[in-house]
Amino acid sequence: MSRAAAGKVHRSSHRGKAGASERSVRFLTCTNFSEIMPSEAAMAFEDEPFEVPDFATEDLHPQLINRLKAAEGSMLAAKVRVSAVGDITKADVEELCKMLGANVQKRLESRKGKKSALLLQKAPQSSDGLDFEGFALLSGPLLGLPLPAMRMVQEEDHPEVALEEMLDFPEAEALFKSLPLDKDGICPCAVFTEELTRPESQVATFLMGRASMATTPMKSRAQLARLLNWRIERDDALGTLFFTFLLLVVLYFVVQENLIIPARQQAETAVSHYVSEYGGSLNGPFLHEHVGDVSSFWGWLGGSGLGALLGTAKPEGGATQFHVAGSNILLGDIRISNTDREGVISSHWLLHSDAAQSYLSNSTGDYVGAARTALEHFRRTTNLRLDDPLSSNIEVSFSMHNEQSKLLLLGKVTSLFMPTGILDLRVQTTSCPDRTEVSVSQLVVNLLMAVILGYLALMELKDALAAMSHGCRALLRYWGIWNTVDWTCIFLAIVTVVVWFTTLAHINSALLQSVREENFNSLTLSQEELETMQEELVAIRRWFIAVQVLTSLLTITVVMKFFKGFRANPRLQIVADALAKSVNNIAHFFLIFWTLFACFAIIAHVLFGNDIVQFASLGASFEASMSTLMGEFDWYVAVAGIKTGWLNSGLPVVLVHLWFVVYICFALLVLFNMLLAMVLDSYAAAAQVLGKRADAPTIVTQTWRYFRRMKETWGFISLHALARKLLNLDCHPEKVVTATSLSAAFPTMQRQQALWLMRTLFEEDRLHQVTEKVLAGQDSSSLFGHQDSDPQHIANACVPAFKAASKAILEEILPRLAVLEAKMQNSPCNLADAVEIRRTLQAELDDEQLAQGLQEVQMAMVKEISDPEKCGVDMKDGCFCAAEQKLRV
Repeated sequence: MSRAAAGKVHRSSHRGKAGASERSVRFLTCTNFSEIMPSEAAMAFEDEPFEVPDFATEDLHPQLINRLKAAEGSMLAAKVRVSAVGDITKADVEELCKMLGANVQKRLESRKGKKSALLLQKAPQSSDGLDFEGFALLSGPLLGLPLPAMRMVQEEDHPEVALEEMLDFPEAEALFKSLPLDKDGICPCAVFTEELTRPESQVATFLMGRASMATTPMKSRAQLARLLNWRIERDDALGTLFFTFLLLVVLYFVVQENLIIPARQQAETAVSHYVSEYGGSLNGPFLHEHVGDVSSFWGWLGGSGLGALLGTAKPEGGATQFHVAGSNILLGDIRISNTDREGVISSHWLLHSDAAQSYLSNSTGDYVGAARTALEHFRRTTNLRLDDPLSSNIEVSFSMHNEQSKLLLLGKVTSLFMPTGILDLRVQTTSCPDRTEVSVSQLVVNLLMAVILGYLALMELKDALAAMSHGCRALLRYWGIWNTVDWTCIFLAIVTVVVWFTTLAHINSALLQSVREENFNSLTLSQEELETMQEELVAIRRWFIAVQVLTSLLTITVVMKFFKGFRANPRLQIVADALAKSVNNIAHFFLIFWTLFACFAIIAHVLFGNDIVQFASLGASFEASMSTLMGEFDWYVAVAGIKTGWLNSGLPVVLVHLWFVVYICFALLVLFNMLLAMVLDSYAAAAQVLGKRADAPTIVTQTWRYFRRMKETWGFISLHALARKLLNLDCHPEKVVTATSLSAAFPTMQRQQALWLMRTLFEEDRLHQVTEKVLAGQDSSSLFGHQDSDPQHIANACVPAFKAASKAILEEILPRLAVLEAKMQNSPCNLADAVEIRRTLQAELDDEQLAQGLQEVQMAMVKEISDPEKCGVDMKDGCFCAAEQKLRV
């Protein structure tokens, strides 16, 4: 026995003295992990139980997999793995022949042919022995190696490999045929025992050589690809978190520098307040206080309206300028538009009319008087119909320039007269920059934004081209939700830039730029030029709206990228997980909520629509009902103050009180708290899962690990490049990945990177397995480490082993019981637990013969557990011994 094997057996025996079964030796591994990691860390991996690796069973015929699973716990295979061939006994060989022997194969074929159990019992049985198929499995997968014929990765559309091709193992076949075989080509158990126990046996030497090949740490190519993609996604998500934060900050400064929203809002508000609140005297008229119909609107316009726009005239630079709300300069003239009852629109410029020009020729400088004269002239002209009391809309529009704020403004006073007598008065002011020159701060933030988005586009383009080069399937896999979000962000950024440059082109028109000239006189502008100027400002307003909408959508995609970054850390992902888990409950909740909400809103509209303006229309009723839930119910306070107790329509006020109380109690106190409970329950469940995860570091710890890993891997081939190359099967076509094979597949890869990849593969796989077991509730501490073990969990842990055994007939259960016993060490249970385990297992399986065998196991366990003094290992060993005896009968 080698020194490493002796050490493994010694550690196993030491664990057995501590209370573990000696059958744990069956799962000893022979891998020398010290090749890829320090000795201290390697010892933890060497103590892990052996399992047939996935690359050894990938693409195998189901018949081979069934036989392989039945013999996974073979003591002989375990001793060969640790190079302890000299310790193999006759019992070990007999056990292997029962697990992997020829009779097992014949029974599998009989079951596949659906022969009855009675015919199976009457069929002649050959002596226990090992056929070539079993010997090939012993020489390969049971040692942790793939079959030579299955060493290469298969294409997705590659036809299924036949069983005969899988067993193409010339070296093992020649050695097996050199043994004394019976007429059926089976090596008897006695012959195989003699070969293994004989010194310098060819079979022993061959198996030792195969076992030595398995000492190198190995993982599958598929697992390497999964690890690379997982690590890339995890690191990309973490990088996306900080990248998106930087993008959001830069986007904020881009909006502030280019759209200048605060300055524009202040200028627009100043003009709106000035026009609506200006009065020719202390008594008005004021727009919102004294206008109620068409005549009063014309009275306001002739009194305060024209005074606000033309009343402050100052000669500056040889030209007269009209100041509006401080530093805003009126450009040229004021346009009046009227829409009559038939929808006919008529527009007129006041100061450019003949009546105004005639007035100015007699009263120089009295522009307010000239405008009023023109307005009265228009009203007296019968064919213009400006004084029609049934006019539907009157609009006063004017343009302004603010040199200090560097803004162009378009102001409109609109009065919409409804047929019902309701009047809608609004003063609308929109603004835009008056120049296209770029300041230093604008240049810096715009260039920074371009660099960030360009980098994002370059990275996504590389990944997309790499996926495209490997076919349509890879390209379809590339178009996941998060890559779609990235490309949407890039597309919206490009469209926003195009629309913004179009807006700047309109601002840079010659007519609008002329207002910035030093000796510009707006009174010299013709009506056509004034019309064109207002049309340009209206177009600019529309383009600005488009920029604002696109920027809002871009911000939404940036926020969605935050959720992509949250995937980097389970502690950040917990909120998204909680919402995802509760989405079904929330959907059903809102189905009920909106039904009841609509009912209350419609009742309020029907009962109170004539008395309370907030419920005057169905849409307004829905809005008021939702606002009431949010705590805004000023309308209710006003109604509650009615002293008479009756509404104007004659309904009692008590109906309002009744509706309000029932609505608040039912919709807010009951339904909304139910919604909150649903979300909190999902959050608590997600938090409970988070507490069990072994890979849930804080964001600070993860960031520190990320930069530490960057330092460790400095100068390595990037993981993105490795993942893209592995998409091509010509790169590392073998299923088994080792440090040596990585160096051969990637000639430029350093040996240190190959070792780092292998070490990371084992560490991440171990962490993932621990997390999965804990989340599934199958770790040994939660299942077998306390007296209150859940029988359902124990049964679930046993189901895979019994399902593998169900592929053979009843006799194959015996070796699987030994394997199950080794896995169920220190599992205290009682009589009720045994009954529950048997019932759960029987419910999971559809094999009648195996179910009968499980019933025998349960009966034996009942007999053994009936003694209350038996517990722990003694109880477990006794019940399995009794089960074996019963099954043998």
